[in-house]
Amino acid sequence: MEAHFKLVAEILSELVDVHAQVDVEVNWSMSPAVAALAGEGCERISRNRGRAGVLVAPLKHLGQGLWAWLSYREEWSYGREIGGRKRFIFRSASMTVHFGWKFDAYKPQMFRAEWAGWADWGGAELGYQAGEAGHPHWQFDALESLSEEGASERAAMLRKILSDGDHGGVRDFIPQLPTDDVRDLVSHQQLSRIHFASAAAWWKASPNCDHAHSPDRVKDLQVWLRQTISYLSSELDRLQIA
Repeated sequence: MEAHFKLVAEILSELVDVHAQVDVEVNWSMSPAVAALAGEGCERISRNRGRAGVLVAPLKHLGQGLWAWLSYREEWSYGREIGGRKRFIFRSASMTVHFGWKFDAYKPQMFRAEWAGWADWGGAELGYQAGEAGHPHWQFDALESLSEEGASERAAMLRKILSDGDHGGVRDFIPQLPTDDVRDLVSHQQLSRIHFASAAAWWKASPNCDHAHSPDRVKDLQVWLRQTISYLSSELDRLQIA
């Protein structure tokens, strides 16, 4: 495992901003064991509905001082010892992109690329996380991150109005909501809960059309990490601010 995390650190170092000196720190005392990005040039942020103090590294400058930032985390469960050696079972890997300025604590969470493997997620049997969700997958957090404070009460009221009026039967008209009200309704939908499959060949015949996969070997995870960050970096070029 040490060799794997050393290579992960090398991949991250190659792909983030050249002025950042990143590494991977592993907490072996936790169960499952957790590895996360660390190093000079990183800054601490808080995740949506999650951990505070997560380190992010500058990934790409978008212009006018705005940066895309990257966090990374892996989890490995402890398996039975074989021949006196500890055995580890892949649980999950995730990278999250935030936008923000350097030395500014406010870096809203935009989207994630995650890969949860075939593991024990607290149920009676092994399986994939989130039921029939795709693995690996993307999840989008921007709407939740950028929603206006204090707007949730009004959005809840509007949802109730729409829900109360939807009992079937004939209706004389559909009320037209102002643009701001529609925006509130949309911005408070929890799209971050949706798993957008990123490895689903649905046009192929079964069983090659499945959308949930587990890495067969550590090399698969390393390639996924490198290729996903490389793709993200190239796509972020589309957001360059003049």
